[in-house]
Amino acid sequence: MTEPARIIADYVRRLRWSLQAIPCEDREGIVREIESHLAESLAASPERLDASIAALGTPHALAARFVQEYRLAGALGEDRPAPLIAAMLVRSGRSAAAFGAMLVAMLLYLIALSFAAVAIVKPLFPSHVGLWSLPQGPAFGILADTPATPEMIGFWVLPIGIAGALACYALATLILRGTGRHLLRRAPAF
Repeated sequence: MTEPARIIADYVRRLRWSLQAIPCEDREGIVREIESHLAESLAASPERLDASIAALGTPHALAARFVQEYRLAGALGEDRPAPLIAAMLVRSGRSAAAFGAMLVAMLLYLIALSFAAVAIVKPLFPSHVGLWSLPQGPAFGILADTPATPEMIGFWVLPIGIAGALACYALATLILRGTGRHLLRRAPAF
């Protein structure tokens, strides 16, 4: 085996090993594609092979990108947002779009949780949950002290809280899914 062929074989072996998180059929397809790309580069010239390997990066770094793309694609197919959040967290370190989407989504999930808490607590402590017009401005939510002014919406806070929680949850998940699809469309093959 010539030295360039040995370099390609070593790169492909290390890549295959680094892609263990991806199912066998997909892993072998990736490995064949990279091996073919490197063989074409070698056929052009040994210098082009060196440039191709430098452009691809280390086998481990290239595999990490493929694994991230695979996990993100799988998370987009899930009904639960938790796998999508995990995949986007990994991507947020190297993508401003993923970081921004995670920031907005986490804020919306927190607001959804707050709306849900309002709806849950209202039947337990009706005088402490609702909407008030106070001298310093309107107050909505759960208050520790019962204000002197009457609460304005009563038990209508239940459907408002539930609708607000569902809307924020759906919007946050929609933002994560849209950003995930955008990142997958922009991802280079290698």
